[in-house]
Amino acid sequence: MSTQGSSNESEHDPQLQELRRILFGRDNQHITQALRQNARTIVSEVFSEAFKDRQDKDGSVKKVMAPLVDKSVEYSVSNRKEQFVGYLYPIVGSVVRKSVTAFLTEFIERTNQLLENSLTIKGLTWRFQARQAGIPYATYIASQTFNYRVEQVFLIHRETGLLLNTLAYNQQSSADADLISSMLTAINDFVSDSFRPNKDGQEQGLDIVKTDDFTLVLKAGPSAILVAAVTGNMPQRVANQLQQTIEEIHTLYEPQLREFKGDASAFADCDQQLADCLVSELKDSEKAKESKPWMAWGILLFIAIGAGYYSYKLWQIQNYVQKISSINQEAGIMLVQAQRNGIKDISIDILRDPNAEKINSWLAEQNIPQEMVRVTEKPYLSLEEPIIQSRLSNVLVQYPSLTLANNSISGELDQQQYFDLRNRVQQLPGMLDSESVLGQISVTDPLTLQMDDVESIQTLIDLKINQFNGASIEFAINSSQLTPEAKDGISTVAEIGKTLLNLAKQTEQEMSFIVIGASDAQGSRSYNEVLSIKRAQTVKNALQMRGIPADKLNAIGIGIVDVPAAGNGARKVLFNVIKTHATQP
Repeated sequence: MSTQGSSNESEHDPQLQELRRILFGRDNQHITQALRQNARTIVSEVFSEAFKDRQDKDGSVKKVMAPLVDKSVEYSVSNRKEQFVGYLYPIVGSVVRKSVTAFLTEFIERTNQLLENSLTIKGLTWRFQARQAGIPYATYIASQTFNYRVEQVFLIHRETGLLLNTLAYNQQSSADADLISSMLTAINDFVSDSFRPNKDGQEQGLDIVKTDDFTLVLKAGPSAILVAAVTGNMPQRVANQLQQTIEEIHTLYEPQLREFKGDASAFADCDQQLADCLVSELKDSEKAKESKPWMAWGILLFIAIGAGYYSYKLWQIQNYVQKISSINQEAGIMLVQAQRNGIKDISIDILRDPNAEKINSWLAEQNIPQEMVRVTEKPYLSLEEPIIQSRLSNVLVQYPSLTLANNSISGELDQQQYFDLRNRVQQLPGMLDSESVLGQISVTDPLTLQMDDVESIQTLIDLKINQFNGASIEFAINSSQLTPEAKDGISTVAEIGKTLLNLAKQTEQEMSFIVIGASDAQGSRSYNEVLSIKRAQTVKNALQMRGIPADKLNAIGIGIVDVPAAGNGARKVLFNVIKTHATQP
């Protein structure tokens, strides 16, 4: 007691007080000034160690630094974009790859969780039970999956009851935070006003509020209240975490809480502290077993097989439609419409000439199943050359002695057969020049015709005239000499001419023949005129030698035939028949 008394007396001793003032200055001014002068050096020597020690102690450094770093980065991005992009360029590729990987991993996990909770027997049972209980499905899942889980945390200003910040486990399903904070403040004020203070003289307040679905845990500080909405059986460590967080918030935001006037933007950076309160614990059964959603995988497999089958059939039938579109290239067939009916069959409308290839045969050639194609066929007459040839071939089936080549019929027929064939050919659709088609046919026994069959004789005369007029004899360049091929051609022309003269006698007609010589454009015009006359005279002499009277032949030369399309074919001799009726005596 004596020691304590002497100590108290020394503290009030005026001399000691004066000595202390001389040494330290008024209000320790000399010490304060010395510390200020060397504060930078002193702090710099222990700054890093102090940061580390405080971080190791309670982890508060990173929580304080996180908002500062966020604002610094935001300022740099806004005001120094180009430099900031340059700093990040070397690592942006790696960052993007990691971000994509993280996104895909999270997506797969969420999809797997969705499948497990939706398409399994357990998930379907839970959904039914949640509907029976009248609670949201997500809430029921949480109650069945977790021992407990903090769903949402509210930071409320104690004096005004305004919401400072909130954070939810699932932001999409978070409740109306402002309404909840107002209601809790009103209930807490009601409790404080309705009940007398406790034994320590402090006002009564809410600590825990239980509902059917949630447990609301309230931790009050001098200036703020921290409220957590918990599902399941909450352990004591959740309350301890809330208490630690509300104390930390008061430490970090004490000036803002004290001077709060309704602007909660100053507390937007306390998400890190609130996030520490969003804790949860899975049930042991959920930890122990990893259920495999066999039903979900089965459904997905069925969908995949169905989609694959549908894609294959769609590709196959589209390939068939593309093949069918090429049917227009077939002679005598015209495609009007081709329509795919789902993936089962194809409907086509076509126009087909009776002489064209049958549709079933064409489908078989293209490896298209006939049962998949429904054909609506209408007839029409095609004027395409292959179809005309087919019609001629069908007619010639009854005339074995005839052959068809290059749209010309050759062979021998008697007079009656020739007239029948001529009538049938002229009636064929698309047959515009039947005389040229029949010009190579030889008619046997032309002199046995009866005089009363004048019409038949005249038809035969017309045929022979066409043959005579269509003949020509070709010559070599700058030559009027007959080649072996030219001599054979003159013999054929002579036979036709003699036949015409005999037929003309029977019908009392007069006939004569003009032999026309021609030349190409090579050489002078006068020389070519002389050469064309020589060629005509040479052919005339050869016809006389083969039995055609000289008085029935007239040779002329027309000189140059200046037709570019004729080319070397202008070096030839042509023929023409002049027919008149005989004069009466």
